Amino acid sequence: MMNYKNLLTSTLALMLVLIFAAPAQAQLSRKERKQLDKQMSQEEKALLKKIRTRADKSARKEAKTLSKEGYGTFPGSLPMEKQLQETWMMQLQRDETGALKYIFADGNGVGGTQTSAEMQAMEAAKLQLAGQISNEVNQIIEGKIANDQIDRETANSLTKFVAGSKNYIIQNLSYVKPSFKVMREVGKRNLEVAVKVFYNVEEAMAAAKKAMEARARADLEEEADELIEEIDNLFKK
Repeated sequence: MMNYKNLLTSTLALMLVLIFAAPAQAQLSRKERKQLDKQMSQEEKALLKKIRTRADKSARKEAKTLSKEGYGTFPGSLPMEKQLQETWMMQLQRDETGALKYIFADGNGVGGTQTSAEMQAMEAAKLQLAGQISNEVNQIIEGKIANDQIDRETANSLTKFVAGSKNYIIQNLSYVKPSFKVMREVGKRNLEVAVKVFYNVEEAMAAAKKAMEARARADLEEEADELIEEIDNLFKK
């Protein structure tokens, strides 16, 4: 049975999605906010207020710093502090078990055009994201060792295999859209673009599993079946 802490975390995660997921398009009406307030306990209200205050302050502070460094938003984008507020809320969101719901990464790129700079920034972010996903997989491996579900030799083989699978992981990620994107002029001819991206942990693990199996088939061919079985066991809960 879900304990009170996990229930509270799950409730707040849902409320954060409702309130912050799309600030410009899906703001709750006054009536909906009142109904939501009635359903919340005093403790839930206090915790939500604390989280919102933390995100607001962090967003304003970071936006001010970035503005001083010359960064500005893309035409048609949300104001910088609103984009940052959304990224902070996503960083704080947790699932029903209390674990972080998203893996996040950032990237910078410099180019002679906005498009080339943005492409470089996204590639850098995806590479960092793949590294974060690899770290999550390694934590799963360590957890399996601690619970005597796999032996150290198998774990070492899987860890090495994960380390060489970053490009496969990137290829198996579905559409990655930045939740934060700004740019500034660099020198006389270049632009620098900075992005922040997020990826759902559950979807990331599915992508990692698919990537490792694809690499096993590509690299080991006929000998891939045994390793794929170990990969399947690794991701079983």
